[in-house]
Amino acid sequence: MAGEKRGGPRGQKPMDYGGMDPRLMASLVSKIPKNAVTGRVDLPDIMKYMSQHPDEMDALMASVKDLDLESKNVDFSTYDFPSLAPTIKHESFWVLQLEHLGMVDASGRPRDPAAAHTSSGVRHTFMIYCYDDQEQYRVTHECDGLPTSTTVLQVLQRAIAKPLPPLKPALPWLLLLSIKFEPHISDLKPFLDSLPAPFHWRLETRTEADSLKEGIYQLNENGAQKALESAHKLKASGNASFGRKDRTSALKAYSDAINALDDVLAMTPDIKDEKQAKKQLAICFGNRAAAYLMPGEGMDAVKALHDGEAAEAADPSYAKAYIRQATAQQIMGKSQMAKDVIARALRLPGLEDDGGLVDRLIELYTDGKGLSDNEEVFKNWTLDICINDARSSKRLRGIKGEWRRRLDAQFAKWKR
Repeated sequence: MAGEKRGGPRGQKPMDYGGMDPRLMASLVSKIPKNAVTGRVDLPDIMKYMSQHPDEMDALMASVKDLDLESKNVDFSTYDFPSLAPTIKHESFWVLQLEHLGMVDASGRPRDPAAAHTSSGVRHTFMIYCYDDQEQYRVTHECDGLPTSTTVLQVLQRAIAKPLPPLKPALPWLLLLSIKFEPHISDLKPFLDSLPAPFHWRLETRTEADSLKEGIYQLNENGAQKALESAHKLKASGNASFGRKDRTSALKAYSDAINALDDVLAMTPDIKDEKQAKKQLAICFGNRAAAYLMPGEGMDAVKALHDGEAAEAADPSYAKAYIRQATAQQIMGKSQMAKDVIARALRLPGLEDDGGLVDRLIELYTDGKGLSDNEEVFKNWTLDICINDARSSKRLRGIKGEWRRRLDAQFAKWKR
């Protein structure tokens, strides 16, 4: 019955595609890796794939237009909901659910909650969705922040009167509302109570909600391990392709690994798995950046820079995240920004002794020549970068650790 499917369409029946062209959707699903938790491809997996492949999104939107849908909006204030009584099938049920999708920045790009404080305009996003006992999504609605009672009511009315095509207006025998909608019940009750019998509704019980959480936790725990293992294998495959200088294969493998790790973090893993996933995510972003930076056709410094920034967001202690950014900036002719990136990294307590970062900063400041063994040249160079050049002086001020030791060791060569 209804209580058995509160968390979303997770059964093994054929998937419904919310009214989209079944042939097109089937071709898309065949390209998408199965979700590590559910073992199948569900709506969130499809949406992620579509966001990464805008050309196929265009084809999907064209298929929607071909349905010649009714363009007029439904006026819910005058809609004759009681006229839908004949559509009620005995023991049919719908579920209205609310899920947290994550955080996005002002441009709509997903943001890591741990790094959200570093960006302006970051907000939580949620999705309200309604599905039936045939695993068909009647409506989905994304909203910024928690929905208001008015929004919840409108989404519910749309599920009834204007569902996703080719579904038709209808009413269920039972409507089960997630306990997350409890704050809105007083506003929803007048409308729900006005619907014709034998329609009835109820709020999910605490026991049902707790049972669902336990089930989801176990699914997430098992799924996180599977996704971590998958990401490890994909990363190894990417490394092998990178070693062969096969940019295309390396990019695909690293991208698939990143998707698997994104899935882990979306499962609300335990602290250990979350920490491992973020570290691996940083490495995979860093490796994909390196693949973009390989010389030859297909080199893309802009994408490499974005991946380097993503690696830093996932794990600020990952030194190569900054090195990838600096290399990309240098290729784009922005050597000053490249130096800024490395200097920023060397100010972090956990990275101030990283020799690779110091090597990179010296390369940038000496055009790859290294520290001069000529006393006059070295001292004049030090004077320039630490005092005479205002931007450089500000950049290097306060950096200690390995950078300071390298300079001191060079000065020590001429002590008398």
